[in-house]
Amino acid sequence: MEKESPRPDALPFITHLEELRRRLLRSLGWVALGVAVAWVKSEALLSWLIEPVGKVVYLSPTEPFLLQLKVALWAGGVLACPFLAWEAWGFLSPGLLARERRWMAFLIPAGFGLFLLGGWLSFRFLVPVALGFLLRFGVESLTPMISAGHYFGFVIGLALAGGIMFQTPVVVLVLTQMGLVTPRTLLAQWRVAVVVILVASAVLTPTPDMASQLILSLPMTGLYFLSVALSYVTCRKN
Repeated sequence: MEKESPRPDALPFITHLEELRRRLLRSLGWVALGVAVAWVKSEALLSWLIEPVGKVVYLSPTEPFLLQLKVALWAGGVLACPFLAWEAWGFLSPGLLARERRWMAFLIPAGFGLFLLGGWLSFRFLVPVALGFLLRFGVESLTPMISAGHYFGFVIGLALAGGIMFQTPVVVLVLTQMGLVTPRTLLAQWRVAVVVILVASAVLTPTPDMASQLILSLPMTGLYFLSVALSYVTCRKN
């Protein structure tokens, strides 16, 4: 078994505070830079977001500006995430064991990539299906006029739901590493896991139709069995 190197000597508390302050200031700078870059492309990003519904309306003179600002803030935050992770890594890694550093170096990029993948799949497939289902309830006396602000919140909610649910492999790996779950247990309880995934999909999706729930639950089921395989590999290495 690989022999772990000892943890580094403890640094004075004031040194940690100074390092934390430096990292936080740099992180704010990365976020500001990401928002500035996203603001330049905010109009194009907004058009891309509105594409599934075709057209939206705004109800106040300030709504277009505020909506572009929200788009820039969200997109800038996503752009800054790798740099924020780098700053967090620089602050935490000196206090970690070599094995812990290897795990964190794998889990952070994997979690970020899965979050982006889940959010993109939700926007690409789940949003059109959910909109189609909800708009079918319109009658002749009801003319659909979707507010830009409400539509943006609707899209962001679905994208966040997809990104969060796609963290399943990362969560399972952490729990396996902590000794809280085993691949045998995960495989034995796969029926329960499928039911939990279906319930979570029904709760997280704003529409009660089966199509939108399946769009979210099918890849989640595949990710669960991928998590079982990763858990098995982790146990073998341990």
